Amino acid sequence: MTTNEVHKMIKQCTNDFNKRTELLEKINLSDFNLIDENIETCKKISASYSETALKFSMLSRELPENSEMQETIKKIIVVLNDGVRACNETLSLLNESNRLIQIINKLKY
Repeated sequence: MTTNEVHKMIKQCTNDFNKRTELLEKINLSDFNLIDENIETCKKISASYSETALKFSMLSRELPENSEMQETIKKIIVVLNDGVRACNETLSLLNESNRLIQIINKLKY
């Protein structure tokens, strides 16, 4: 893989990551009417982060060991994995909120 191809892939993955991060930031945890929508959005973002981390891992294996580019890519993978963890934590909170709302609705009726 040429350096140009590596840079192109990094740019594409970074753009994808930024788009997903913007979506994650738009999730409104206080609007209980959007919980199902937010859960689906979180799942998609988490899957996207995971997929991008996998692409970077495959790319990293093709680069010379301990090269500057490989070290940079490893840092990007850490950030992507942090994004997956953040999505999973958000999903957990959304699911818990959903359960609480269902309990409250049962108590109302």
